[in-house]
Amino acid sequence: MRGKGKRSWVKLWVTGWLHGSIRWQLNPAERGVWADLLCLAGECGQEGKICDNDGRPYPREFIANQLNILQILLDETIAKCKHEGRLEDKDDVIIISNWQTYQSEYDRVKKYREKSPEAKRDYTGQKHGTMIKH
Repeated sequence: MRGKGKRSWVKLWVTGWLHGSIRWQLNPAERGVWADLLCLAGECGQEGKICDNDGRPYPREFIANQLNILQILLDETIAKCKHEGRLEDKDDVIIISNWQTYQSEYDRVKKYREKSPEAKRDYTGQKHGTMIKH
């Protein structure tokens, strides 16, 4: 089962990140892991799930290795994030709660990133690939 596609970016709300509950719920190392989990979920392309293309969970040891952290830090962060409602765990697949809040802008501008070459015009006003006769 293929996902919708990998993300090249995820959205963080500045005020929420700097002044929200994450600031006191997670210590600096855990906040770093949280941000990495958001990025990893984006890379997986499975709508907020951290898993392989077939929906199978990544082992925690594999995730810790990918994030270059100790597994104990990963496990502690996941436990806190589950307790605070930031993460869910369904059949050992880690799922970012409210994934769409981190993606709404991504989806909104997707149509502009995917314009066909025929629809794009260069600075001369000509369609790309057409020759200008002099």
